[in-house]
Amino acid sequence: MRDGNGVDYDVAGPMLHHLIGRIVGRQRIFRPDVMLSVEPMVTGVERRAVLEATIQAGAKTAYLIDKPMAAAIGARVSVATTDGILVVNLGAGSTELAAIAHGEMLAMESIRTGGDALDRAIDAAVLTQHSLRLMPGEAERLKIEVGSASPPAADSGLEISAADDGGRRVALRVTGAEVHTSIQDALGAIAAGLQRVVAQIPETRRASVNRNGAVLTGGGAQLRGIAEFLALRSGIPTRVARDPQSCVAVGTGMALDNLQVIRRGQHYIT
Repeated sequence: MRDGNGVDYDVAGPMLHHLIGRIVGRQRIFRPDVMLSVEPMVTGVERRAVLEATIQAGAKTAYLIDKPMAAAIGARVSVATTDGILVVNLGAGSTELAAIAHGEMLAMESIRTGGDALDRAIDAAVLTQHSLRLMPGEAERLKIEVGSASPPAADSGLEISAADDGGRRVALRVTGAEVHTSIQDALGAIAAGLQRVVAQIPETRRASVNRNGAVLTGGGAQLRGIAEFLALRSGIPTRVARDPQSCVAVGTGMALDNLQVIRRGQHYIT
């Protein structure tokens, strides 16, 4: 995996074989249908490689669905009938953005900015401001516990573990304001991506998208104030999906029960 996306297709085959084996057992009496979600910018050659690896791993039929479509389904968006909605899937290594109407993606973009980029920004800010390196996992803890896309209302802070140049561990208190400032550039890149997708939407669908707004999915959607931040930057009403971190996985499973949509607009082989 790199930036939240699979890149080694030689490794994908054995991994899929192992996972399918855990589902069907060693005897492999039956071969299951398998649905996988992929980044929308994955090439046709790469899609074919994933499908073939899945069949070789023991699947009866292999299907691919783009992550934004899976996220929308998992967020309980009626993708087949909606007249226009935006989906922003904020993952660990990347963010996928798409405009969806009547089961099709009208515009899409994938940017290499996600939760990991926010962690790196917090790490860098602490090093610059305090000349200390955060211990592993502390940047993510700061992001989760005191991080906010919008300016924090209260003087929040968190004591974390860091190390000086000599490797000596020290305790450091980092404020919510420091975390907020450190992640603005990364959040700005996501907002800019959303603005570009909005600009690609056909004029005939603009009013519908403006009315239905954007739904945020993925672990990054749990950042405080992210919906308000993106709404302010894009001018689009924005909300966070229920259980956003599970939307892609849940939607991928739900899509397997709605194959007429997948056969019409996605990739599959048997």
